[in-house]
Amino acid sequence: MKYYALAALFFVFAYLLPLGGRPMVAPDEFRYAEIPREMMESGNYAQPYLMNMRYYEKPVLGYWMTAGCFKVFGENPFALRLPAALGVGLAALLIALLVQQVLRDERIAALAAVLYLTCGLVYGVGTFAVLDSQFTGFVTGISCTAFLAAMEPKFTRRKFALLVICGLFAGCAFLTKGFVAFMVPGLAMLGFLIWERKWKEFLILPWIPLAVVLAVIAPWALAVHRADGDFWRYFVVVEHLQRFISSSGEQHSGPPWSLLPFLVAGIFPAGFLLAAAIPGIRSMGKPFFRMPLYRFCLCAVVLPFLFFSVSSGKLATYILPCFPFLAVIGAGGVAAYFRTGGAHRAFDVVMTVWGALLMVAGIGVLAIAFADLIPQFSEKRTIVGLLGFCGMLAGGLLLFSRRSIWRTRFYLFFFGIGLVVMVGGWAIPAKLSPGKMPAQALEQFPAKLGFDPSRAVLITHPSLIHAVGWVYRRPDARLLASEGEFWYGIGRAEQEDEVPIKISNEELKTLLLKKDRPDVVFVFRGDRERKFPVSLEHRSAIIDDIQVFVFPPESPAGL
Repeated sequence: MKYYALAALFFVFAYLLPLGGRPMVAPDEFRYAEIPREMMESGNYAQPYLMNMRYYEKPVLGYWMTAGCFKVFGENPFALRLPAALGVGLAALLIALLVQQVLRDERIAALAAVLYLTCGLVYGVGTFAVLDSQFTGFVTGISCTAFLAAMEPKFTRRKFALLVICGLFAGCAFLTKGFVAFMVPGLAMLGFLIWERKWKEFLILPWIPLAVVLAVIAPWALAVHRADGDFWRYFVVVEHLQRFISSSGEQHSGPPWSLLPFLVAGIFPAGFLLAAAIPGIRSMGKPFFRMPLYRFCLCAVVLPFLFFSVSSGKLATYILPCFPFLAVIGAGGVAAYFRTGGAHRAFDVVMTVWGALLMVAGIGVLAIAFADLIPQFSEKRTIVGLLGFCGMLAGGLLLFSRRSIWRTRFYLFFFGIGLVVMVGGWAIPAKLSPGKMPAQALEQFPAKLGFDPSRAVLITHPSLIHAVGWVYRRPDARLLASEGEFWYGIGRAEQEDEVPIKISNEELKTLLLKKDRPDVVFVFRGDRERKFPVSLEHRSAIIDDIQVFVFPPESPAGL
């Protein structure tokens, strides 16, 4: 159990402890914070609303998880990001259990989990408030249980239980991101069963999970249909067919190879162990991929990756479900490499290079901290300095252990990564990118300009409206003559004679000239000169990259 304990410690220190250390990032983190907050305020947990507009991009489970964390831990960055981190932890646990079940080898199982946790793309998304990590955790559960069920020679109680659990994971995955939950593990299983010449199993295995999926999603599916009959049309047509099949180019389009750099770069720093994994797989030769586990993992990596590569919608996060099974293959290769005995020159060279990179990076960060090379870091000079020291320590240990046995350097490799990311999570200041981290600036404006954010009319830009709504607790903030991602919600609001989020220039002019109005507050990015429909006395201020204008209820100074 000690190897599992080490993997768990790495997860706690690298993922959980730094979660609340950095400011929230616009627009994504504020979006995924505001939707659950509005659910909690309205009590409407069936329909996702964003800034009081219908927002049907995703189902509801991801928002429910965040709302639950808000109720337990409060409305803060740690609670917001916790579901994503737990999604990564779930995927790591599942692949460890899968390897343990099939190979009965605790070392390879724990190594697979830690390799997955040290993939850069996995870490970046898993400590960021989006739904992809939770989705990946559930999809990993579908794939693992489906594979184990397929490997059962007869229909036993174990096989039935595995298929039921598979259905539970599939229901959760669907409630997180929709029908793509079935596509990713379905492709992996289809490819694997054809490779194993068991393709008939593909016609038998899905029925029990499908029944469980329907039971899991039916209550919410019926509830949202009763609340708004247009939900399913929009969700299926726009968020699935147009995103993955349409050739309109509106859904993150790109050439077929555009996801490959994210796959290659996304495995690092764990990717440094390719120096061991590739020779290890070669040393075993063809028998490596004759093992059903590695055949299935190869299918679970290649086939979903190819699907997303040829689809019309391409985002780096789409390929996250490939990484758990890539980690299993990597763990098998690394284990084979070190069990062959003899000299491990390739591994030693890579560890030495990585140690040197950490040393240089640590020195650079120390210079940033104490020589004021980047003034934005001055507010967190102590933590940034500690980060530089940790980089130097981790790199130095790897460099000075080059004559040690491989196991020592192996543990130091993961120790250094965990130490650096734990401290690094607290070292990012809001001023580093104030346009992307606007909460600190927004909190200062009411006192600086003398307005009450709970009563003023707030008007802003699509890229800032989520942050304005979250910081000021105002889901009724308005957009000036623009729609952005709210085009569907605005259209539905107009159809239902509701107040839309958009305000036109004519409506703004009427509002500004209204005598009994409250303060009208404009929030923009940048510091350029702004033109308004009427000339009124106003107050303005700029903090970092955020510019705010306040128009008090006064008479026009001139038109």
